[in-house]
Amino acid sequence: MHRLLPRFDRPRPAASGVLRHVYDAAATGWQDGISRLGFLEAYAELMHAAPHAARPRVMDVGTGTGAFATAWITAQGTPRALTLLDLSPVMLGVAARRLPAARCIAAPLGAPLAEVPPQDVILCAHVIEHLDDAAAALAWIHDHLAPGGLLVLALSKPHWCTALVRWRWGNAAYTPDTARQMLGNAGFAEITIHPFRTGPPSRVSCGYTARKR
Repeated sequence: MHRLLPRFDRPRPAASGVLRHVYDAAATGWQDGISRLGFLEAYAELMHAAPHAARPRVMDVGTGTGAFATAWITAQGTPRALTLLDLSPVMLGVAARRLPAARCIAAPLGAPLAEVPPQDVILCAHVIEHLDDAAAALAWIHDHLAPGGLLVLALSKPHWCTALVRWRWGNAAYTPDTARQMLGNAGFAEITIHPFRTGPPSRVSCGYTARKR
């Protein structure tokens, strides 16, 4: 079956401005869409499985409408500080209304963030697979974590359903074994795979936790 699937390990090329426009246009119905597909339940499942961190500094990169950050807060409690980062100002505005105490930064993953201190937890849901250089993206996350800091990641995986998503969004997808290797190469340890159990998330996505060495 896997030989019949197209290659998923590279995103379809898209300029950052084009990608930002696509997500700006999708912002209004985004939360309802991921809810109908079961991703809110999948995110909650992952956050409950993640190691507990006491009053951490948390940054959600590629936050979208803030669903991943909201799942963290519901499962783990209110962080000491919350930063939301997103390429799309419209998506970020939706997230800011949902999480008014957060600091919001309109910038892509990979942007210089000299004013942001090292984070205890970085959240990242379905962002890496849209970027031309996944290794560089994971290195950037690693650099912005404090020593021993935790990454909670959701990442697309190969499946025929993912091919339909890729047609719309252009994202790559990585098997759990490939994702584990990528995380290890970026300097992460204690890498744990958290398969989603039901619905579309179980077919097209997988969760991971890892710590900065």
